[in-house]
Amino acid sequence: MTCCLSFGRINLCPFFWTAPTTGTDSKVCVDWSSSFITEFSSECKAGTLIHEASHFAANGRTFDYAYGQAAARALAQTDPFKAIFNADSHEYFAENSPAECKIGA
Repeated sequence: MTCCLSFGRINLCPFFWTAPTTGTDSKVCVDWSSSFITEFSSECKAGTLIHEASHFAANGRTFDYAYGQAAARALAQTDPFKAIFNADSHEYFAENSPAECKIGA
C-alpha cells in the first residue's frame, strides 16, 4: 500500500508491465517476505494506478478496507464512510461504466 502525505512514488512490480491497459479488478499480490507469488491476477494497469494513487493525501488518502468488487459493495452497504475512503472503491468508480452498474445488485 502507498501511504504518503503528498504526491510521491508508486513502485510497480514486473507483473504490472504485462497486465492489460484497461479492464476491471486490478490486483497483483506478491508475498515479498518469502519472495514468491501467492496470488496473481493479470488485470489492468489503469486500475492499479488509480487504486495506488488514491492513497496519496492529495488524491483522497484512501486505505485498503476491502478488496474486490463484492467486498467493496458490501462495505458501501455496511459502512458507507469507510467505503468513501476505500482505495478499491475509487478504482471501481473509475473502471465501471454507469451502464454496467445495477441498482440493488
